Amino acid sequence: MTQWLLPENSEDFISGQAKKIESWRRDLLDLYTENGYQYVMPSMLEYVDSLNAYGKDLDLDTFKVVDQATGKMMGISSDLTTQVSRIDSQMNQNEVNKFCYAGSILRTRPLIQHSRELYQIGTEYFGEESIKADVEVQSLLIKSLKLLNIKNIIIDLNHLDIYKSLIDQLNLSINDCSTIAEAAMLKDNDAIKESLSSHDNREVCNKILSLLEIYGDKSVLTDVVKLFPGDDKIKIIVEKLKIVCSELEKLSVKVSFDFSDIRGYQYHTGLIFSAYSQGFPSLISQGGRYDNINKAFGSIRPATGFSLDLRFIVNNINNIKK
Repeated sequence: MTQWLLPENSEDFISGQAKKIESWRRDLLDLYTENGYQYVMPSMLEYVDSLNAYGKDLDLDTFKVVDQATGKMMGISSDLTTQVSRIDSQMNQNEVNKFCYAGSILRTRPLIQHSRELYQIGTEYFGEESIKADVEVQSLLIKSLKLLNIKNIIIDLNHLDIYKSLIDQLNLSINDCSTIAEAAMLKDNDAIKESLSSHDNREVCNKILSLLEIYGDKSVLTDVVKLFPGDDKIKIIVEKLKIVCSELEKLSVKVSFDFSDIRGYQYHTGLIFSAYSQGFPSLISQGGRYDNINKAFGSIRPATGFSLDLRFIVNNINNIKK
C-alpha cells in the first residue's frame, strides 16, 4: 500500500480538467448574477443537530467529525442547498431572496459514476410560491447546460403532491415510505407490491402502482387525471405541469413526465425535476421545490432550486455524440 493512494471514489483533477471546471464556474456564476442571484459561500461545517432536521438521507450522506473545541458532532457539507436555506432563514422573510453558490462537498455514499467529492454549483429561489419561480429556475438550468455545450437535453418532471395524496392515506412508517421510494426509483415493482401487500386499502395501493408506471410526454397527463376522477386538486396540479412543460419547450428541450421519480432528500415537496442528456450515464442535474424546509426552526418559506456537479460533467462531457 502506498502513502499516495486516494480513498475509493476520490480523484485529483489536473491541467485541462481543472482549468475547464474553473472556467465553467466563472461563466455559470456570471449567468446567475446577471439574472439577479446573489453569490454566497456557505460554511463547510454544520452541527449535526441542525442537519438532522433535513431527514435521514442527508444524515447518512454526511461525513461527521468531532469539534475539538466543544466536543459536539459536526457534519462536513454534503449538500449546499440546506446551508443556503439556513442563510435565507437569517435574512428578511418578507422578501424574495435569490442565491447562487459554488463549492466542494463530500458524500459518504456517492451516486453512480460520481466521486465522493462533488463540485456543486447551483441556484436557490426563496419566497415565491407561484409557478413563476419554478419556470425561472428550470429555465436557468437549461441555459446552464447549454452554456456547458450539453445538447439533446431532456427534462423529467414530477409533482410529489400527487404521490403524497395517495401514500398519506396508508399511514406508512418512515421506513416503509423510504423502501417504496427506493424501489420506485429502481423500477422494482415486485418490491413495491411486497411493501404494500400488508395494507387493506387495495384501491389506494393499486392507484400507487398505476401512478408509478406513468411515464412519457405530456399526453400521459391525461392518464393521471383519469386515475383521480373528480379530484380538483389533482386537476390543478396537472394544469400547472402543462404550463411548465409549455414554457420549457420554448427553450428547445424535450420534456417528459416520470411519476416514479420519488427521489431526493426527504425535504423535497411539490414540483421536482431532473435533467438528462445522451452520453451521460445518469442524471446531470436535479432540483425542485422544498417549501418550508426550515419549518422546524420557525421559517415558513416557499423555495425551489437546482444544482450541478461540475466534476461529474467534466468526466463525461466527451461522451456526448457530436
